[in-house]
Amino acid sequence: MRVLLFVTLFALTAPLVTASSPPVIHFTLARRGGAFPTDNVANLTYLAKELATAEARFNETRREIKGNKVVRRPKDKSVGGGSFGLLMGEVGQQGRWYGKLGIGDPPQDVELDLDMLTSDFFVFTTTSSKGSKYDDLWSQSFLKSNDHPYTNCKLPTDLVHLPTINTSLPLSFAYCRPSKSYLHTLLASGSMLGLAPSDSLSQTKTPSLLKQLAEKKVIEHNIWSLMLINGQEGVFSVGGTGAEAVETVMRQTKEQMDRFGELEKTKANEQAVTEEPKVLEKRVAESGLIAKDNTWREGWKWSKVQGAEGWWQILMQGVWVDGTKVLKNQPVVVDLNTPFILAPPLAVKAFYSSISGSRNLPAPHDNFYMFPCLNPPTLHFEFGGWNFPAMQGSKGAGYLGGPGGKFSLGKVQEGSGYCVGAVVETRMGVEKIGGTVGKRGRGNVAGWVSTGDAGGGLAAGNGMRDVWVLGEGFFRGVGAVFDVSI
Repeated sequence: MRVLLFVTLFALTAPLVTASSPPVIHFTLARRGGAFPTDNVANLTYLAKELATAEARFNETRREIKGNKVVRRPKDKSVGGGSFGLLMGEVGQQGRWYGKLGIGDPPQDVELDLDMLTSDFFVFTTTSSKGSKYDDLWSQSFLKSNDHPYTNCKLPTDLVHLPTINTSLPLSFAYCRPSKSYLHTLLASGSMLGLAPSDSLSQTKTPSLLKQLAEKKVIEHNIWSLMLINGQEGVFSVGGTGAEAVETVMRQTKEQMDRFGELEKTKANEQAVTEEPKVLEKRVAESGLIAKDNTWREGWKWSKVQGAEGWWQILMQGVWVDGTKVLKNQPVVVDLNTPFILAPPLAVKAFYSSISGSRNLPAPHDNFYMFPCLNPPTLHFEFGGWNFPAMQGSKGAGYLGGPGGKFSLGKVQEGSGYCVGAVVETRMGVEKIGGTVGKRGRGNVAGWVSTGDAGGGLAAGNGMRDVWVLGEGFFRGVGAVFDVSI
């Protein structure tokens, strides 16, 4: 059973591995297009479009029974899957988190998009000038292959240059070049690293990057970690954690802010980020969970992956608002590229009912809720018996950041005292039935009914009914380690 771990940034006071352990590979991350816009006034049309885009990514797979378990598989084009000849996870999209990878000799810098809902490692090269391009014609180390793992894709081997450890080694990857007669050749070039934990989501059936690195003894532990420093910078680590790397990047970021004279403007935000981790650091030190003689796996709070095999779905034991537990035992899928925290209909209503003065916006934006800007909630999510802070910031009229703090997507309108909340209602797995009251299936609300109940049995639909999505906002201030070796 694969497991997942959450830790809070700066809660690490001792190394998790010994000095003799293999080095950890660190990729500096950036968010394409900059931080997600949380303007003074929320652009509800833009937010609704981003919500639809995020939900569509979860609808590219189906569930099926394999032996004694349920697994996720990519949908065929005929039943709502992606375009013919395109792998899941389009590269070069705005708002996606990416690092950089050098491929070939001499190395060609290619942007490496991360996707937690797919599991393929591939390079996509088009005739378009958009994106970052790898071309085998310019690589002296390119070794071609006669294998064709997918439409318009080959399986070559070329040198891949790994950052921080300054090592180059030959790795195989799906190399996809659409025909010039395809519209796909107008798309952006780049590469994709699928991080889903199951081969059932692989469309190329080729070895993953982590598997190849483990087989070549580059990494010892088949784990990876994510830590976001702010809305547009982060660290992706392979073979270990990125706590030390994050601290280095944060120090460099602070020095840059000093030079630009913006330190005073962000002082309140920095204080909000560091206050809670100090409390957790004290708890960790007192419990002895990360003593130097512990193994790398023993010093963490792990949560087992559950649900249909394919995504990083775990159990959130509690949702705490202002010190009160308002929800318990909520299934969640973790996804870096979802810009919101998505909650199913009943859960989102229970959540906002615990925040005084909050209510949902009128149609057509009734997926979004508003709350008093001067009273953002103190929010924690519970995993492994610990409460981890989410999207927290200062309160009150003296707060120097944006209205509503980090929980806000912007004010409802100019001059309003209400802000749009970052926890957004998702109706994935349910279908509107014209205002009548849905009677079938648990978790239905008035006017909604499960699409899976119309036929197809247990594995029908995308399986997202009653499931949360912990998106980008949760990763800010919280580190996550993912173990694919168990």
